[in-house]
Amino acid sequence: MKVLLRALLVGTLCVAGCTSLPSEKEINEANYGDYPDDYVKIVETYYGYHLTHPDSVEFAKIDKPKRYWLGNELDDVYYGYLVCATLNYRNMVGKDTGFNTHALLIRDGLVVKYVKDAQWWGKPLCK
Repeated sequence: MKVLLRALLVGTLCVAGCTSLPSEKEINEANYGDYPDDYVKIVETYYGYHLTHPDSVEFAKIDKPKRYWLGNELDDVYYGYLVCATLNYRNMVGKDTGFNTHALLIRDGLVVKYVKDAQWWGKPLCK
């Protein structure tokens, strides 16, 4: 009996945590925020705050923002402007990571979602 109750509780929690993806209408009518004209500064500032060795950052490329949304059925949906940044930096142990591309979703001047290696649930975000 306890096993059955646990299974029902876990199933209920899983369903309660799930969300649905937005419809085409919701995507078209969503508020993506203002276009980030200062996207280079936003990206540089983000990495400046989030890296162990921010002085080691070497940017190869920062792409122009494009209107984008990110979401899945387990998390919220985020709307903003996707920026792809290719960079090299020293990691926590002081070793260069090599040039890799990451994706940052910007909304209203802030990075609202960072996607390491620009892979969102197996889907490449930057090409």
